[in-house]
Amino acid sequence: MTSVQSSEQVSAQTTAQLIKLLIAIIPNYDESFWHAETELFGAIAEFDSMTLVTLIGEMEESFDITLDDDDISAENFASVASLTELVLERS
Repeated sequence: MTSVQSSEQVSAQTTAQLIKLLIAIIPNYDESFWHAETELFGAIAEFDSMTLVTLIGEMEESFDITLDDDDISAENFASVASLTELVLERS
């Protein structure tokens, strides 16, 4: 197994775990709605400040990371893919 494959696997697993968190926090969408390119901030009405705070807490707990104030940006929370990148950078 090459390092590229393993990093792709880690990325896919992280994305899947983030989607599980999002489904738990925003349950009004079918599971098929969620994928890496699903847009979040500004695209989903339910993705408000309370959802953001909840998601940050769940991400920190689930991935054993700490997010700084600088990490909390529209860019980092734009999509599931950008969340995956953020988690992998902080892990």
